[in-house]
Amino acid sequence: MTVASVSVLLAAFMTLNVIWGFPWNGMMGACMALLVVGLAINRIMCPRLKLSIALPRSAVAGQPFSVNVHLTNVRKLPALNLRVGWHREGVRDIYPKRNAMSWDASEPVSLDLLRSGDQMQWHGAMRFHARGIHDLPDFQVASTFPFHLFYCRKGVSTETQIAITPAPASDDDDPTSRAMLAAIGDWSQKLVAGAPVEYVGNREYEVGVPVRRWDFASWARLGRPIVREYQSPSIQTVTLIVDTSQRDGDERSTSRGAARQQRREAEEWFERLMSISATAIAEITHRRVQLNLCVTDQPVVDRPMRGGASSSEGAESMLVRLAAAQPVDPVVGEARILEAIQSSRSQPTLIFSMFDLGDQDRTSLANTLPGHVTYMTIRAPRPSERWESTGESDER
Repeated sequence: MTVASVSVLLAAFMTLNVIWGFPWNGMMGACMALLVVGLAINRIMCPRLKLSIALPRSAVAGQPFSVNVHLTNVRKLPALNLRVGWHREGVRDIYPKRNAMSWDASEPVSLDLLRSGDQMQWHGAMRFHARGIHDLPDFQVASTFPFHLFYCRKGVSTETQIAITPAPASDDDDPTSRAMLAAIGDWSQKLVAGAPVEYVGNREYEVGVPVRRWDFASWARLGRPIVREYQSPSIQTVTLIVDTSQRDGDERSTSRGAARQQRREAEEWFERLMSISATAIAEITHRRVQLNLCVTDQPVVDRPMRGGASSSEGAESMLVRLAAAQPVDPVVGEARILEAIQSSRSQPTLIFSMFDLGDQDRTSLANTLPGHVTYMTIRAPRPSERWESTGESDER
């Protein structure tokens, strides 16, 4: 029952009995008959809607994205007094902290009448607070016909997923974050600045065409102006390896509260790695450099060569892979790092890891790290700072 209907029924019941002196039996019978008839009509007229959703492939954690929901009445009866949206109408959560949702959406909308076969559209925004591959919740449809006495609620299954990518790290996070972002920017800048310019031959000077360098020896020999022709460097390919290796905490020797705190810190540390990786993808692809991403919880894919360079996936596809990333055993992570380095074909390679290069689980990697690989370590968070990393790179 709705709050308004209960209030009206109680007010009418008390008014008729106290002021007008109507007998209790008659009023009780009339009220019960009204409720029974209203409930029966409400269930008979309960709507059945067909749903289709249009939404982006991915969205950034904590940022809203647009959702379009198309609803079609598939019953022969019209749907009356509708409220449609993601939130359940007329339900109060008894345990709000325990049942806190990982998403938020625009408010439901009302519709008085939806005839058989007609279609309506719900357009609004939705937001997920955590990174990952999320299932969209059931779309809620509620009808209060007749007289707003009862709710007839139905959750329409969406059967749709969306990839929530990590939020990029910001310069406003903390000083250590700024140092790490500066290190990534310097590394990518040196990479582009150090690209060679290839000499391809000579040509005769043409009026209005810019000249990079004159060939005076050929000019003197041929008697006409000759210029040296250079070719812009081809797009360079970079490999980014995101090491998701993480040790499992020993919860048996600690209290429940301490174990919960350890899990929270481990999750923050891992999300820190994902944010830094998302920032690196944006920074490198912004400089028009082809990027190959390797995440150690996923098999290493050897991409084919096209025109002398390996084919590269789009930035959104790489961010979706980060959205699906999960911690992996350190032994598996090291093996996949070595495999990715071997398949990179001496391309410039950048590694992000939560392990120091001198860690016992990275001994084999430290002994065989090539010169074209840059290793950056993300440090564990400290109580004084939400996120902590050294911002230093180990180049071998």
